[in-house]
Amino acid sequence: MLVQISAIIAAVAFVFLVFYLIQTLKSLKTSLDEITLTMGQMKNEVTQISSEVQDVILNTNEMAIDVRVKLSKLNHLFSSVNDVGQVIHELTSSVKQSATSLISAVKQTNLTQQTQPLSAKWKTILQGAAISYELLQKMKSKKSPQAGVTK
Repeated sequence: MLVQISAIIAAVAFVFLVFYLIQTLKSLKTSLDEITLTMGQMKNEVTQISSEVQDVILNTNEMAIDVRVKLSKLNHLFSSVNDVGQVIHELTSSVKQSATSLISAVKQTNLTQQTQPLSAKWKTILQGAAISYELLQKMKSKKSPQAGVTK
């Protein structure tokens, strides 16, 4: 009789075990169904996102090409500006040399003026040149500190 009671207890325990195993398997099936559904949705979203990413990459490439073309055009512009700057520098140097020679001539004239009187016309021209040279020097001295360039 003890064996029969043990068998009944084992059978009841086996029934409970099977019942809980069935519940666990049902939960697992539900979870797997949800995972399958989620994976399907993710597949659709990834496909959609990948097409959008391809569009963004295409637009980025087009913009990069456009920027390269515009930078190339700007390089030509800056090269031209550099050339103009060099021409202006040489012109300024030439004017400076001319003004220096003129000032030297004026100083020489002032020295010789004491020995030889100049005509009023030449005297006025030389004074005007001297004043122009002084104004040029003042303009240069005012521009240098503002530009922050020291030579």
